[in-house]
Amino acid sequence: MFGILEKMDRFSNKLMSREEKINFMQEIVDNGMVWQMHAKYRDEALILMGQGQVVDKVLAKAGAFHRLDGPCFQECCIPTGEAEDVLGVGPMGYTNPADAWQ
Repeated sequence: MFGILEKMDRFSNKLMSREEKINFMQEIVDNGMVWQMHAKYRDEALILMGQGQVVDKVLAKAGAFHRLDGPCFQECCIPTGEAEDVLGVGPMGYTNPADAWQ
């Protein structure tokens, strides 16, 4: 019905019904786009994942060691070069990985 740009515009202008928003978020999670998009898209996707409305099929297949309710801090999920900082063993000095997400 709508292309991705039209959906982004409708989402940004709050013109989507809840069902449309869930379908849109599932679409951009499925194709992996959401993780490179503006924080408002990532945040909404994470909220809907926490509610069980959207499922990241990659994370669902990853197993019980990965979080499904927000960012995963497993070393395999962190882009190369960032693992040391996010996991608290690098120069950023985090002791709690969740602190890195603020």
